[in-house]
Amino acid sequence: MKLSNFYINLLIIFLLFNLLGCDPDDPVCCGPTDPALPGQIYIAGSYSTGGKEYGAYWVANSSGTYQRVDLDDAGLINEIKVRNGVVYAVGETTWGERDPAIWIDGVKTVLNAPNNDETWGGATAFALAFDGEDIYISGNYVSEKASFGGVSSACYWILNDENPQGKLYPLQSGVSSDAYGIAILNGEPISVGWYQREHRIIPAKWVGNQRSNLDGNHDGEAMDIVIDGNDYYISGWTDNKRNATHYYPTVWKNNQSSRKTLKEATLRRSEVSSNDREAYASAITLKNGVLYASGYTYFDFSVTSASYWTIDFSGNNPSNEITEYNGGEMKDIVVSDDGDIITVGSGEVWVNGESFQIIENDFVVYPQSVTISE
Repeated sequence: MKLSNFYINLLIIFLLFNLLGCDPDDPVCCGPTDPALPGQIYIAGSYSTGGKEYGAYWVANSSGTYQRVDLDDAGLINEIKVRNGVVYAVGETTWGERDPAIWIDGVKTVLNAPNNDETWGGATAFALAFDGEDIYISGNYVSEKASFGGVSSACYWILNDENPQGKLYPLQSGVSSDAYGIAILNGEPISVGWYQREHRIIPAKWVGNQRSNLDGNHDGEAMDIVIDGNDYYISGWTDNKRNATHYYPTVWKNNQSSRKTLKEATLRRSEVSSNDREAYASAITLKNGVLYASGYTYFDFSVTSASYWTIDFSGNNPSNEITEYNGGEMKDIVVSDDGDIITVGSGEVWVNGESFQIIENDFVVYPQSVTISE
C-alpha cells in the first residue's frame, strides 16, 4: 500500500506516543503548546489517575513531538476545534461541580445556566460550531430539581462579545434530553440529540428552537451532524421497535423522518445472537464530497468491533461500505487533505486502520474528539 507523506509522519508521531509517555509534572509535556500550525492533529478527551478523571487534549505534529495539555478544572472534553490558530474545547468541569464550560486557548469559561453550582446538578457541553464571530455550543443544563437529583435538558448557547459567558437557549425544560451535536446552516443552528417522552427515547433535531422527531417508530439518539452546502446529514442509532436488544447504526438526511440503517459489524462468535447487539454511528464528517461516519458495535456486551463507514447518499437509500477492526470504540473521525482517515476512541488512534495506543505512563486515556488544524 502506498502511504502519503502525511500518513508516514503520523506513524512517527504515534510511535512516539507509545515510546515517550507524558510526565504530569513535566511542564514541557503538559504545559501550553505553541500556536497551532496547519496540519497539526488535536485529540481531546480525558485521562484517569488516582481515581479521578481530568479533561485534556494532545497535540501531535510532523516534527515527531507531542504534548498533553491539561485544561484548568476540566473533568472531560467532548469536542475540540482549531480556528485561525486558536484552540477551542468544550466539555464539563471536574466531577465535584460538573458545569458546562468552554476553554479558549486554555482559558476556562463556565457557560451561563441555572443551577450550575448546585450539588444535585450536572451539565455538560457536547459540541461547538462557528458562525462568523459567534460560537454555538450544544449540550444540556440542569432545568429543574427532581426527587432523585437534577433533570438535565437539551440546550445550546451563543458565545460572543455581548455574551462572554454564553446566552442560553433551552430546547427542552424539565424533560431528560441532550443536544449532542450542532451545526449552522444559513445562519440558523441545527442541534441534534434525543428527548424522553413517557418511557421512550426519541431521536430528534431542533432547527433553531423548533423540534422535530427523526423517527416515529424506533427509539434512538442523534449523535452528530455535518453540513454540505444546503444539505445536512445526521448520524446516530435506533432500536428494533422497543425490543431494545438490537441497536442499528443510523443516518438521516435533511428532513427525513425515517431512519436509514448502515451495515453492521460481522459476527465473529457463533454463540452470540445476531439480534443481541448494539451498533452506533457516533460521528459523521465530510471530505471532498465523500461522507464518512465512525462508530462501533457491541455483541452481547462482550465483544466490541470498531468501524467506520463510507456513505453514498446520492439515492433515496444510501449505499455504504463498512470497514471493521477488532476491538475498540470509534468515537470521532476526521479525514486529512491527503485522504488519510483518522479515528479515535478506546485509548487508541487509528490511521487508515493502523492502531496506535495512547500511553500515558499508568494513566488510562479516553479520546473523544479529533481534529486537524487548518
